[in-house]
Amino acid sequence: MIHGDLQTARAHFFKALGDRTRLDILKMLSENKGFSVTEIYQGLGHAQNLISHHLACLKNCGLVSSEKEGKQVYYRLRNKKILKLIDFTDTYIKDILQSILLCEVVADEKTADRKKKMKETLR
Repeated sequence: MIHGDLQTARAHFFKALGDRTRLDILKMLSENKGFSVTEIYQGLGHAQNLISHHLACLKNCGLVSSEKEGKQVYYRLRNKKILKLIDFTDTYIKDILQSILLCEVVADEKTADRKKKMKETLR
């Protein structure tokens, strides 16, 4: 491996997958065809600059590839094995769903109120 070890690469890999928008992009790209930035941001309902930022991350991490066709750039999954990993992860997460959602270490501010309500409900 160039400058680094497997643990560091693994942490970076999961960090790349650790964003809901990036996961949404990967899911959209799983439809077996390429999508332009415009199609992705319109399909997901996010701003173009946000989608471009996340696509750059996914591309830099080797998860998606791009191909220019005329004036448009189309993005595709670089390797469909990522879909198997996401499916396996979904199966695993279902077993520990409440713990994951209640974990204060990894939660973002948007879910803080929801977590508090869930904890109160569980008491």
